[in-house]
Amino acid sequence: MKVDDILKEFVNDCINGLDLIGIIQIGSSNYLKRPDDIDLVFFSKDSVLRKESIKKLILVIKKFEDKYNEIAFNFSGADRKRDGKYNITIVFLGESEFKVKYNPHDLFFFKNLTGDKNIRILYGLNPLTKLKIKLTNQHLLEMLSVDLKHALRRSLDDDQYRLEAFYHLFKTFLRAMLINDGVFRKDELVSAFAKKYSGSIKLPKESGRVLNHTLKKEDFDEILEFCEGCLNYLATKSQ
Repeated sequence: MKVDDILKEFVNDCINGLDLIGIIQIGSSNYLKRPDDIDLVFFSKDSVLRKESIKKLILVIKKFEDKYNEIAFNFSGADRKRDGKYNITIVFLGESEFKVKYNPHDLFFFKNLTGDKNIRILYGLNPLTKLKIKLTNQHLLEMLSVDLKHALRRSLDDDQYRLEAFYHLFKTFLRAMLINDGVFRKDELVSAFAKKYSGSIKLPKESGRVLNHTLKKEDFDEILEFCEGCLNYLATKSQ
């Protein structure tokens, strides 16, 4: 069965079982021909997510994982033991969370949701379309410093786990440094970054390969150097 058909069936079950304002599909799965990672955002009618709503969503997820071996679900990208040919990540939001003011990670996420023209509405509406967000250099410095520490923690395990962490770190740094420029497509990140920061921040030599999720051991040092360059740039501009 095609993943699009599974996704349609899953969304219909969620619409019938949950009190939702809307469901949107975000990220590269909206424009790649054969995506294996799908990112969804669920907007609840509740101000704060209720226990019953969370449990209902988990039951729907378990039902579909039992029915289709090729899919695996995640909440906000957290690691799971289960893996599948297709990975579906869900961000489940209560209405009070739409009014974020301070947390740079949430501001970054919502900036993506309000600016990305590739977003697909699967049900209802996107309540964030009128939200106006501009991230400062200090916002980005605080967010990316935390992300670097998180990736370093994961790097203490085996090489594959470390490279996976630094693939995601590299992609996040690229997106963050371009977040106020309206660059959201994965395939445009490297060229847009090189154009904006030429002479200021050094990209890894084979950035295109890294961004295509094919990493080698030697990429670790170059990505670290790239992250250092971005943080130094933000620190200088924040003063």
